Amino acid sequence: MKQVLLGLSFLAAFSANAQKRLDLNVKIAGLPNGDTVLLWGPLTKTLDTSVVKNGTIHYNIDMSNGGSTYIMQVGLDGNEKHGTVLYLEEGKMNITGKGPYFEGAQMTGSPFVADWADIAQNFLYNTSNKESAALQQKLEAASAIGDADAAREAKAALDELNKKDVAAALKWVNDHPNSGAASFLINAILMNAMDRAQVMDVINKTGVNVQSTATIKKMIKDITGSERLTKMLNNPAPDFSGPDTNGKTIKLSDLKGKYVLLDFWASWCKPCREVTPKMAAVYEKYKGKGFTILSVSLDDKKEKWLQAIAEDKMTWLQVSDLKGGESPIAELYGVKAIPATMLIDPSGKLISMGINGDALDAKLAELLK
Repeated sequence: MKQVLLGLSFLAAFSANAQKRLDLNVKIAGLPNGDTVLLWGPLTKTLDTSVVKNGTIHYNIDMSNGGSTYIMQVGLDGNEKHGTVLYLEEGKMNITGKGPYFEGAQMTGSPFVADWADIAQNFLYNTSNKESAALQQKLEAASAIGDADAAREAKAALDELNKKDVAAALKWVNDHPNSGAASFLINAILMNAMDRAQVMDVINKTGVNVQSTATIKKMIKDITGSERLTKMLNNPAPDFSGPDTNGKTIKLSDLKGKYVLLDFWASWCKPCREVTPKMAAVYEKYKGKGFTILSVSLDDKKEKWLQAIAEDKMTWLQVSDLKGGESPIAELYGVKAIPATMLIDPSGKLISMGINGDALDAKLAELLK
């Protein structure tokens, strides 16, 4: 019986793993028979190869780490016209066309394919993208010959066009908060136009399908500086306990049943204290509606810690082991820099990172309505 159960466990594990694969089929007339095809993941740092056989290309690849953006290139000459950009995740994608290469190709398959086809049409192959390339060339040419007026004119037009692209990308992400393909727009367009806090606000408003993509997991790691934090998102927050200002032990798990903002800060951290007034306003607004704050100080001197709490009128729960940067709690969460905030739901699951101020207010308004 034990062997049977082990066998069933193996089959279940195998089945679960098999589900996280992508079946990618390309059939385009005129593709050079025998040419090498590269499928490169710039963010996943992966490279898979295939070969053109009678106008067809086939890949069956592991997508266990989540969806991401890839470049498919036919041939080894590096000709951009012989390649295409794709967002891929587990499921099935079919690409068909008459050529040459990927021009005018149609994509069908799993639900994510339609989303990617929409993004490709409206952000990669649209008129705006061509105008942007032309303006960039004009700017570079004007700069090269020292024509300041022409360069200024080209840059102003380019900036205006970029603003429209950013607005369109943000709208698409907001309209499709649970589409993995949105990760392409967040990384390729919004990341270059917003500061890191704004990008985290956008990410925090997306669903699990976006946040579990390889693209967003890498972005969160890059923004927070912590791979550990990246793995915690949408998983149970590690429990811990610490002494409050009176030496009483406070335990995170005792706060289950409420939304908890876990806040890492210190009295000497100016950016931390600058956001305290907004944090206090949010606390006062929602403290009686199923929300609280647990602040973890990375101070090493109790008098400085208590003084900052009094000065900033922080009336919520506070703990500190007074070990400064060596705090075991900070180590548990992989906190590398402060301020660092994360929102935990009533079940104890970590659902948002880097959230504060207006973004926290909006999130709680949605969750506690």
